[in-house]
Amino acid sequence: MGFWNKLLKTEQSIRRRIENAFGYGTADTPLELRREIIEQIESRIAIDAAGNLFPYATVTIQLYPRTEAQRDVFETAFLRDASLKEEVIEKLKESDANYPENLEITVDVKHPATAPESSAPFQITFVKPEPPREREVPEVKLIITKGAADHPVYLMKKERILIGRLAEVLDREGRMVRRNDVAFLDNRDEINSTVGRAHARIWYDFEKPEFRIVDEVSRYGTQILRGGRSLEVPGGNPRGIRLCSGDDIYLGQACIRFEQVM
Repeated sequence: MGFWNKLLKTEQSIRRRIENAFGYGTADTPLELRREIIEQIESRIAIDAAGNLFPYATVTIQLYPRTEAQRDVFETAFLRDASLKEEVIEKLKESDANYPENLEITVDVKHPATAPESSAPFQITFVKPEPPREREVPEVKLIITKGAADHPVYLMKKERILIGRLAEVLDREGRMVRRNDVAFLDNRDEINSTVGRAHARIWYDFEKPEFRIVDEVSRYGTQILRGGRSLEVPGGNPRGIRLCSGDDIYLGQACIRFEQVM
């Protein structure tokens, strides 16, 4: 059975599941988006001397429902049973595309309040494998100055540091979708409640070299206080902005002092 015939059977199953739960016609939009997502990913298959190649280590699919009701439909269509991830892999196999053995595919259904007004219903981010690094990542010290986290101080030597509320972020069906390196407590504290579950990430740019911080479209935003000047971190920009030792990172009302260890 060909890929698209298998997909049709999967879509019929999803349609029954969604319409039984949410009513007739509610499956049309998510099923159209599923096909469009698969087609966009397929279009990234390149041809080289060795044949077909999918040259990405990470594919992140972010969906932007407009309402809570649509969010429930999207979660049923895109997260249940991880079927979208399986279909992407099946499509790559059917196309005889070589892809990294540890290919990571993440599907994230955003909260309606985080969707930019002009955004498309979904966004796909493709990240190629990192080239081998000869240089080490400098050590950093992250000091919690406002809010409560698992630890008051973090010492780390990592290329990527994930920051958010809770150590492990689960979807509605209890599956883990993210593990935060710096985890604020989910204790209903006024300050901590302004930290998103997947709020921000710090990453090290070997080319510069420098640390940068990215806001992951958090509800309350991310700001840097540097020398009395406030710098807004643009939400959703994959490069973010440069960090300097001594910066105060505000995640909503919570704050982390960033220090690079010499």
